[in-house]
Amino acid sequence: MRKRFIILIISLLALIFGNGFYYVFRGQHKSMAKLESGAELNLYEKCSIYTMHVALWTLGWPLSPQAARECFMLHFPQKDTVSINMRLSSPRIESAVASLKDRPIGSSVRVSWNGYDAYSLASPEHKAAIAVNPCRIVKEWQESFMYSCSVYSSMQYPLKSNTVLTLGSIRIPVQEGLFRYLQDKGWLNCFTARYRVGNYAELPLRPQVDQANFRPINHLPPVDLIERLKESV
Repeated sequence: MRKRFIILIISLLALIFGNGFYYVFRGQHKSMAKLESGAELNLYEKCSIYTMHVALWTLGWPLSPQAARECFMLHFPQKDTVSINMRLSSPRIESAVASLKDRPIGSSVRVSWNGYDAYSLASPEHKAAIAVNPCRIVKEWQESFMYSCSVYSSMQYPLKSNTVLTLGSIRIPVQEGLFRYLQDKGWLNCFTARYRVGNYAELPLRPQVDQANFRPINHLPPVDLIERLKESV
């Protein structure tokens, strides 16, 4: 009995994933054309899009673990903004963070990628690009004269976008507008992903002092002194 149950589960999973992959290469384009004509999708098409989404994030984990986790979370209710404790880095993000160094707290910069080039495994940007394209990097105040930079990206799919994921010589087209359709119907959820990309010193932690007359103190400086230090920098 147990063996039959295991065989049934394996067969069911094979059917779901097989249909998902069929839909990736054949069915999704027909469904997108149907939506563009103003028609609604039937239950089979909705279920196929859902299983295609499951197949993509399951097998896409090696390509971009961050994006795979985001897609997995879309299947469950989430808060408006969710902090994801995974490392997110790329040359373009590092350049954007560096550009915020001398700008005031609250400053931000928008970052986006060319999907066709950046999504390729050969690109050093592919993990971040797939996960947070586009995104906004914000400079935020932290305690102890520190600031951090956070990456914010909406997990709401675009109404129309023919994304191509490149795996060597294999190109996988994805009509993201179909996933947006499921979000609008309540089959998939939506949230804003937040990644912390580092803490940095905003003010000198050890200012230059006269060592001969220096007296250590065991209490925090008053608030007005902190404000004057911030204004003087």
